[in-house]
Amino acid sequence: MTQMELMGQKPRRIPALLKDPLVWLIVAVIVVGALTSPYFLTPLNLANTMRNTAAIGLLSLGMTSVLLTGRIDLSVAATMVFSVILGVVVTVEIGALLGERWLVRGNQFAGPPLLVIAVTLATGIIVGILNGIGVAYLKVASFIMTLVTLTALRGWNYILTNGHPYYLRGPTFDWIGDSVYFGFPTGFLIFILVLVVLLVFLKGTVMGSRFYAIGGNEVATVYTGIKTNRYVVLAFAISGACSALAGVVLTSRLKSVDAPLGSGYELTAIAIAVIGGVSLAGGIGSPVRTVLAAILFASVLNLFGIWGVSTWYQNLTIGLALILAVGISSVRRRILER
Repeated sequence: MTQMELMGQKPRRIPALLKDPLVWLIVAVIVVGALTSPYFLTPLNLANTMRNTAAIGLLSLGMTSVLLTGRIDLSVAATMVFSVILGVVVTVEIGALLGERWLVRGNQFAGPPLLVIAVTLATGIIVGILNGIGVAYLKVASFIMTLVTLTALRGWNYILTNGHPYYLRGPTFDWIGDSVYFGFPTGFLIFILVLVVLLVFLKGTVMGSRFYAIGGNEVATVYTGIKTNRYVVLAFAISGACSALAGVVLTSRLKSVDAPLGSGYELTAIAIAVIGGVSLAGGIGSPVRTVLAAILFASVLNLFGIWGVSTWYQNLTIGLALILAVGISSVRRRILER
């Protein structure tokens, strides 16, 4: 027994979050940023960093749900853009049926934003379900299934836009993209809300716990009588919903959407999830650590931007981070299997 226990005092435990190396890496980036630039800790720069975190973080949370089942979703970025584009196109067509012209003055959308958002979210979920059906019931490898989806959706993005962007205007888009509450942008607050919902689902429900069981040992899970296919489809549906929501957050900030937007974001989402401790083999990971990794990632890129580091080197950093994360994931998995 320790001296404190002999004296009847319970030793103070350090909160688990403060033991996480990701937290201390974020602190280190903040310190370096504050020491090297007078602009890093300004309210405007912090708000922009949080906005950058929100979109890629939402993709990473969706990726986390799929990786936990031992699958992968390469279509998240294409789904993000396709969902918004289809939302605009469908809403414009509905307006035409009602005798309204909702695409005016050089591809500026002037229709009801809430209808666009509703169609966008529905599209993301449907794409996710189709991916899940292909993987779970048709037994197509998730890498191949989602790669095909990625390619198809990028093609559709160009077909639906005819290679031209749609410009989004309106108070709702301005509220999502620009408003700030107590120093936190609306997009970042949406991101945190999704984190809370996903955390409650994965850690506090039987359905969520089965994601971990499937990723940990799918054969054993099947033998217990659990219909794993349903949960695989659900995981992809969650990924699709997160992708669509990321599209709403990102395009509301940019006030536009076009076909090439988000190219390469799928690899960044994978890197963030794996850096956050999600195993590529499935069964291991936490959405909280995915969020910490997203904050770290966005902070480092923001610091690079302030330092004037070329985008080429930033992309190189993303690639190296992905290689490092995959290596760490592989080593961690071998240790746990011993």
